[in-house]
Amino acid sequence: MRQGKGKALLGSLRSLWPQVPLGSAVIVAGVLNVIDGQSYPAIALSGLEPLLELDSSLWALGSGSEVFLGGLLVLVGLGLLWRLSVAWSFAVLLMAITVLVNVLQEKWQTTLFLPGAMLVAAWAFRKRFDRRAAGANFLFSAATLGTVVAYGSFGTLLLGRGFHPKISDLASAFYFTIVTISTVGYGDISPVTFESRLFVVSLIVVGLSIFATITASIVGPALSGELVRMFRPEEKKMSRKNHVILAGDGPLSRDAAEELVTKGIPFTHIMDKGEEQEDDSKMNLVIVGNACEESILTRAGVKDARLVIAAKEDDGENAFIALVSKDINPDISVLAVANSRAAIPRLKLARADMVFAPNAIGGRILVDLASGKSIEESNQEFVDSTPI
Repeated sequence: MRQGKGKALLGSLRSLWPQVPLGSAVIVAGVLNVIDGQSYPAIALSGLEPLLELDSSLWALGSGSEVFLGGLLVLVGLGLLWRLSVAWSFAVLLMAITVLVNVLQEKWQTTLFLPGAMLVAAWAFRKRFDRRAAGANFLFSAATLGTVVAYGSFGTLLLGRGFHPKISDLASAFYFTIVTISTVGYGDISPVTFESRLFVVSLIVVGLSIFATITASIVGPALSGELVRMFRPEEKKMSRKNHVILAGDGPLSRDAAEELVTKGIPFTHIMDKGEEQEDDSKMNLVIVGNACEESILTRAGVKDARLVIAAKEDDGENAFIALVSKDINPDISVLAVANSRAAIPRLKLARADMVFAPNAIGGRILVDLASGKSIEESNQEFVDSTPI
């Protein structure tokens, strides 16, 4: 009983990993950068008319970049909590930039080490952030692009004396930023000092990285889908709707698969091992993989399925399948198999709509047979004996 409770708890914790700790850490890193950036002495924008001394300009530029990057890290951290792929892409990019900014400013502190550790963790768990949403892609892309434009415009204005001709108004700084990050480079305004050239290099690198990330997150999925349809038309067979997803490869799930085939019910069977295949009638599709993974359930069509049968021989895995399925598609029905009576309430807590305990039912029927009782006529074909 304790073992079953532990497995159910483990399944619940697994549903939060790694997006909750990683997203929370990224949010903390962003807040720390915002706080650290605000620790600089405030410089009034009115003092920008004749422009500031070069040292003060670089100081204000450093604080502004930290605040901008910190704010964006908080935003993408919230996206990571939902396992958004676009949030992961921007998180990796922004944490890399944050680390670089802190290294250039020689800040060997938490604002450097925490984003660095999160960058490594985000890369290690990159496959877990596979959820896509068009609205989220647009939100993160617009916010990041706006931040880069703001960073470039104010940075150009602060370092205006380092350009030829000198830049002394925000409109000219905005114009130079757009020309630079779009790689047009008319050449009418040029950096002439070491500091301004270094800033322009950073702006070009950041701008190109942002544009590449936006392209990959918005245009990439659509282009990838079109290429798959062009060069791998057999992938169309993987698309189905209103079907059943059967997870498990034990005796119970194999018998259930045979019954589904007999009754002509379209289903996708997720197995831990075996060979992926589709039968001639296109009613049965086999996918090899771990049904506890969101990517495998998505591939099986959980967004368009009507029912998920979690029939693995581990109650904790069945609970996790129920949680992930409901997380992806809240409207889907989940039938979870309980391998013990103690697991029934825990599977209900895992948001299963129906829980079936075959071992408990089998044990009751077995005792009825031993007691000389008859079983229902519909189940007579599974019993071959003479009355006791």
